[in-house]
Amino acid sequence: MDYSGDGPVLTPGPSIEAKEYLGGFWIIEAENDDVAIEWAKQVSRALRSRVGVRAFQEEPAS
Repeated sequence: MDYSGDGPVLTPGPSIEAKEYLGGFWIIEAENDDVAIEWAKQVSRALRSRVGVRAFQEEPAS
């Protein structure tokens, strides 16, 4: 997700394209992918930077 410009740009894929990466991450609990992407839009816009979104593997049933 890149919302550093006038509008959000969603690039599907396993990773974002960038010349530089700054380490760090947030863990959020979202109902679905759409909610997680909305969070990414807000974060990207606030930081004026690209943000990657990845899902955790679900916990196996016990």
